Amino acid sequence: MKLFPDHSLLVEEFERIKQMTADYCAGSLGRKMVSDIIPSDDFTEVVTRLEQTEEFRKIISNGEPFPFDVYPDITSELKLLSIRNSVLSLSQLVLIFKVMNHARAMYDFFKERSIRFPLLTAVLKEIPFEKIIITSIEDVMDETGSIRSSASPELARIRKLLGRKRIEANQIYMNVIAKYRKSGWLTNDAEESWRNGRRVVSIVAEQKRTAKGIVHDISATGKTCFIEPEETLAINAMLIQLEQEELEEIRKILKELTEVLRKYHTVMKHYLNCIVQFDMIAAKARLAIHLDAHLPYIENKPNIDLKDAFHPLLYAMNKANKKQTIPFSLKLNQEQRILVISGPNAGGKTVCMKTVGLLQLLLQSGFLTTCDGNSRFGFFRKILVDIGDSQSLEFELSTYSSRLQHMKVFLQQSNPDTLFLIDEFGTGTDPALGGALAESILEEMNYRKAFGIITTHYMNLKVLADKTPGIINGSMAFDAQKLLPRFYLEVGKPGSSYTFVVAERSGLPPSVINRARKKVKKNSLVLEELLNKMEHEKGEVARLLDINKSQERKLEELINKYERNVASQEKRVEIDDERVRQRELRLANQLEERFKRFVKDWKESKNKKAVLERYNSSLSSRKSKLSEKEVLIIEEQIKYTQQHIKPRKKVFLRDGKVEGVVESVDGNKIIIVFGNIKTTADISRVLLADMPKETGIITAKIATEKKKEQHSKNHPKKNKEVITNNVKQPPSEEKKSKFLPRKKV
Repeated sequence: MKLFPDHSLLVEEFERIKQMTADYCAGSLGRKMVSDIIPSDDFTEVVTRLEQTEEFRKIISNGEPFPFDVYPDITSELKLLSIRNSVLSLSQLVLIFKVMNHARAMYDFFKERSIRFPLLTAVLKEIPFEKIIITSIEDVMDETGSIRSSASPELARIRKLLGRKRIEANQIYMNVIAKYRKSGWLTNDAEESWRNGRRVVSIVAEQKRTAKGIVHDISATGKTCFIEPEETLAINAMLIQLEQEELEEIRKILKELTEVLRKYHTVMKHYLNCIVQFDMIAAKARLAIHLDAHLPYIENKPNIDLKDAFHPLLYAMNKANKKQTIPFSLKLNQEQRILVISGPNAGGKTVCMKTVGLLQLLLQSGFLTTCDGNSRFGFFRKILVDIGDSQSLEFELSTYSSRLQHMKVFLQQSNPDTLFLIDEFGTGTDPALGGALAESILEEMNYRKAFGIITTHYMNLKVLADKTPGIINGSMAFDAQKLLPRFYLEVGKPGSSYTFVVAERSGLPPSVINRARKKVKKNSLVLEELLNKMEHEKGEVARLLDINKSQERKLEELINKYERNVASQEKRVEIDDERVRQRELRLANQLEERFKRFVKDWKESKNKKAVLERYNSSLSSRKSKLSEKEVLIIEEQIKYTQQHIKPRKKVFLRDGKVEGVVESVDGNKIIIVFGNIKTTADISRVLLADMPKETGIITAKIATEKKKEQHSKNHPKKNKEVITNNVKQPPSEEKKSKFLPRKKV
């Protein structure tokens, strides 16, 4: 992407974002890679960078165990490996080992997550991990960074011999020290020390000629002499020789290891590049989490469709100060390419314009953007910027002359793939002449179909935007009552500069402001007042809309509450109905058991009256007793049911209220379906829904009994017999046939 000029306020803010990102890096190479980031004009590359950052954001957000450890810079070590016959030192091998371990951890991490993070995994798939690099170093060096004795048989032999000779030397020194102590030659200070790499004993200076050995040093006071005893000279010489042999063998081992690693010089360089690249991407992801940035939609053509966007640096500052950042939305397309933003000073015009430019730079550099994830970004090949004071002492250019130089470049470079940003367009010279020139330049930029945003106070540019296709007005909202900016963008109408209102608020004398009003042309003043009035009316409309929305929300809450109550009531009714059904089933089961016992006792007992009294007594809890007539009715109901019961008939359980349907009949057992409940009942506890209640056989039987009772009253002598006959004998078949219910056709 081409960015003009090389230095501007927008570029400075972009560099600050990169510095914030670099602070999240784990290594110096990652910080350097971040500082070298530039916007790209390769669409495929940009999309890949964005999706890689999004994948890393998910890794961090999910708390997955990616190796984010600090890693060293081994560039010089790898460069040394490329030189023939070079030998790596032990400290250099330690650094290489750390980086290779880091690379192995990365390969292991993405090995199990290649499907979830395909673009990050693709970075490593170019070259597989060579385990021989790690194993070769581990065979030679232990976890503390020391050469293992097992690195070679010769080194093992030398170190074993060294160990024995050091024990022997210690014993000799102990004997010498004991001898000197007994002779009173030792000083009161430390008895042993090292001088010139030799192990020595400290004795009083007066005995330096008496004690046999080599004097290596004398203290500053001259009272202490450091001597290597004669008895230890031979053993020390042998130790020095063995130590030299050890160093030579270690050098030989390191040379052999270096030759092994030299074969993988290119591979290790790739591993280091992968680590650095992941460090940079992870830093971008951490910054995105800090700034609440998201991955938007992106298309390979010029377009701007921002939703709830905010300036990243402003958001970071407000977040640190626990303040709210007010977002804005903006849409520019082929029909409306250029936005003219007007409004009072300190209202946020420049911030909105810089936000659009900065987010575009960040997007095409692989950064997630501080806007809603449903925003849509286009792709631009050029961004032309004129923000801030461009005065140049070196080239003897005034601010306006410098801006004219910029406009020259703008006109030369503008095309449909260009985004231009101009702050305070037309200022720096005579307002009338500068406004006319700015209007002409804006028309030319519109003719070239470039996309752009400008900020201005010039009325002629607002009028031009209102009547010219391709250009639209926009303004920063202003509270005309409180005389305070509201910091959000309104697209579609110009804004007032509130020049005199702001002047009154700043405390200028009213007489000065009134004289200024008289000096302004009447048309300009009328238009400014119309804008002020429209802004005030719009504020009132917004207030009423807020009230209306609040009332709508309350109404919606009430409706939701009513619907929840209705649903809860219906659920409660269903639960109550189910409880009633269950209770009726329990009561019916109890009644069935009682009735079975009654029928059984009735059939087996000769004393029917005693059975009847006992049954009435068992039902005393229900405060009702069965009379002889009721027993007769029950018997007739059972007989009627046995004759007419069949599948699909509607029935009730005795003393029940819920209607069921007969599914099947098996002798005296009936299967009945009550809604979703299926139960088995004895025929004695079932009543048909069409069972005659006041007519038919039951009513006839009761009428017969009444006649017999009346007859018994008139003929007392036969009363007992009639009652007995009434209980024992069923009605004759002839009488019974007269009262059978007719079948329905």
